Amino acid sequence: MSRTLKVNPAGLGVKKFTIQAAQDWMLYSGVSLADVVNEDEMHGVKLGGVGFMRAPKGETTSFEFAYDEVLVITRGRCSVRTGAETVTAQAGEVIYLSAGVPCSFHADEDTELVYIASSPYGEVNRDAKASLLSQK
Repeated sequence: MSRTLKVNPAGLGVKKFTIQAAQDWMLYSGVSLADVVNEDEMHGVKLGGVGFMRAPKGETTSFEFAYDEVLVITRGRCSVRTGAETVTAQAGEVIYLSAGVPCSFHADEDTELVYIASSPYGEVNRDAKASLLSQK
């Protein structure tokens, strides 16, 4: 019995994204963010959101996501604090953030990372993203 592979209706197939080509950078509390994949803006995408973040050394930001998120550190070193626990990661390491957990992010060095957010990323962030982009 053979199976037919279903094609993604968005037509994305395989696509490459680079931090250099990222557009629509948003400034949030001293860090820069750029979505490259977003379920709310790309028909057929099943992953909440994927993007790049740049944070200069010393920047700190606080957040509490309504979805799970993963940070893949590609350059530098950063720390995430939640309550009394601090997790530090450097290039080549990953930090997992559970939904609903208040955290603060600190760039111990100039840091670049890739963030991967589970659904419902797009829906939850629609208004926040529109507000940040309108400040340009």
